[in-house]
Parts: sequence; structure tokens; C-alpha cells
Amino acid sequence: MKVTCCRAFWKNIFFLSRTSRILSIVSRKTAEMVKEITKLSFKDYLSEKAMDNRFYQGLIMYRSTKAEIQHYLCRRPIRIDHLGICLIRKGRLKLSLNFVDHILEADTIYFLSPMVVMQVMESSDDIEMYTLFTEFDFFQKIGLPVYKVYSMEKLGHENDTILHLDKSDSNRFYEYLMNLEYQNTAPQEALFRLEIIKMTLMLLFYEISAKVSNNLERTRAGFERKNRMVMEFLNLASLHFKTNRSVQYYADRLFISRKHLTRIVKDVTGFGPKAILEEIVISEAVILMNVSSMSVKDVMQELNFSDFGTFSKFFKGHLGQSPLVYRSHKNE
Repeated sequence: MKVTCCRAFWKNIFFLSRTSRILSIVSRKTAEMVKEITKLSFKDYLSEKAMDNRFYQGLIMYRSTKAEIQHYLCRRPIRIDHLGICLIRKGRLKLSLNFVDHILEADTIYFLSPMVVMQVMESSDDIEMYTLFTEFDFFQKIGLPVYKVYSMEKLGHENDTILHLDKSDSNRFYEYLMNLEYQNTAPQEALFRLEIIKMTLMLLFYEISAKVSNNLERTRAGFERKNRMVMEFLNLASLHFKTNRSVQYYADRLFISRKHLTRIVKDVTGFGPKAILEEIVISEAVILMNVSSMSVKDVMQELNFSDFGTFSKFFKGHLGQSPLVYRSHKNE
């Protein structure tokens, strides 16, 4: 595969963040402002669902019906601190992902991450959904390199958070999820349980990656190393962008020079690391500006801008209007 094809793929991911997601949020046709976004941690969810009989505590697979969806998800917008895959097997679901409304039918997968704000508006009576949640660092803990399962971590881009499947793919992914649940909850000491869970996860994510990437082959060793480095940078950026926006900080964390990090990220994505960091920050700013309980000053402080002038200049430079003008439009 040519590196130019890979670069085009990554360019599409980050370009869509501005054109498909942020600009649609700026539009007055988006959902009304919300009072607050509820943060749901993986540990909170484990406690609430009383799931303590698991081989891996960092892995959850469960089935949701309409009653459960209405009880847990329809009350408010939520943001999780973990990763999730949701497979709709039956029925119809209307939900908002980063304040963009979607209507999803059976045989559809959507992805969740800390970069996605989700709210379910309604579901059909026959809705049947299966969800796989993992702790953010689960794959590192069990020895699966995160860059090999990058389909879960798409930074909340509209075109990459939803995947429509044909029936055969939907059936196969469902079987993977059922096998993961069985292996993770079987009471007996199952032989090769760890290996089966790891291999099932790899099968699932490799197939999803192929779907998301339009079956682009990623076999060149040189690109594989660069791709891994870029994914490590993106994971660090998603965790620390509020407090650290210096490219040098991430280069130091990855034990490479700033120049080398810049070259690798630009080779793979077509964008420099500084531009990607700014894209993550402005995406977060837009999400927070949709929270009515937060003032513009609160948003500025949450994102660690030193003063309002700096924040306003940054916001206007990316969205073409000041945060005060943006907020006034949302209040109309």
C-alpha cells in the first residue's frame, strides 16, 4: 500500500472533525443547550451494575433492552472515561453523538470514547443492543498494542463513530461479543481463557479496522512503526490536552525529539502535532460551550487558557466567531 493512501485516510479523519462535526455544531440547527454533561466512569458503572464476577474487571459485555436504555441513558447527555462498542441487533435508536442527531437501525455499530458526548433520545420497543466496554488502558494491561485496535479511538469523528454492517458481518460480530462475555464470566477455570479473550478481541478489532479503513492494507513495517507512534501520541493527547499543549511535552513522553515526532505525525496524518492538539482543544471547547451551566469563563478555565483574550482569539481563529458570539447564538 502506498503511504499516500494512508495519509489520505488520516487526513480524512482529521478534516472531518472540522467540516462534518464542528461546523454542524456551530449551526443553529443543532440540539438545544444542555444543563450539564454527566460523567460516567468505568468504576461507577461496575458498581452500579454489580458486575464483580468477571475474569477481567476491565472488560464488560452486556445486553440492553428499552427499559434499561431509558433508565440509564435517556436522562441526560453522558461522557464516559473508557472505550465502547455498541452493536444494535434489532430495532431503532435515536441518539445524539457530540450534539449531532442520528437515527440508527439494526445491524449498526457505533463507537464511544472520552471524546464523545452521547445522549439517547428514544428507542423502539423491540430495541436490542449489545455493548462492549473496556477500561481505557485495558489493551495495554493484557498485552494488546493499542495501535492495533485503533478503531475504538476515533476522537469522536462523525463519520467514524458509526459503522453500518451487512447481516453476515453483524452476526459474526455478535458471536465475537457473546464469546467474550462467556469467557469473561465462566465460573470454572477455563483452559486458555486469556488467550481466547485476546484472540477474540483481535479478531473483532481487526475486522472493524478493515471496515472503517475501507479494507486498506497496512502491511509495510515502516508505516506500522509510524502508525504505532502516532496512536501513542493521540492517546497521550486525549488524556493531557487540557494541561499540556506543547509538542515538546509529548515528544519527551515518547522519548523522541520534537522534530522527529513532528515529522512522523505529519508523514502519517498530513497534519503536524500542534494542529492536532489544537483540533482536540477546539472540539472540547465546542462541547463545553454547549453546557449551559458553564460560563465562557468556566470553559476558558477548564481548558487552562491564561486569559480571556487568548481563549477568544483561539476560538475565533478556528470557528470564525468569538466564544461570546457563539454562546449568544446558542441562547437564541
